[in-house]
Amino acid sequence: MDDQPTIFVGIDVSKDRLDVHLRPLNEAFHVPRDAKGLEALTRRFGNLPIALVVLEA
Repeated sequence: MDDQPTIFVGIDVSKDRLDVHLRPLNEAFHVPRDAKGLEALTRRFGNLPIALVVLEA
């Protein structure tokens, strides 16, 4: 069985990009706030056990 922790995602929404932080992985990155950025974010989240996504505008 995979012992990967449950992931919580925080996303700060700005005009040009999305700043993303993953807990408890302590991983942070950003993607452009456009179709390509959202596609990249979807691919990155694909197989992660995400429990909650919080957006801050």
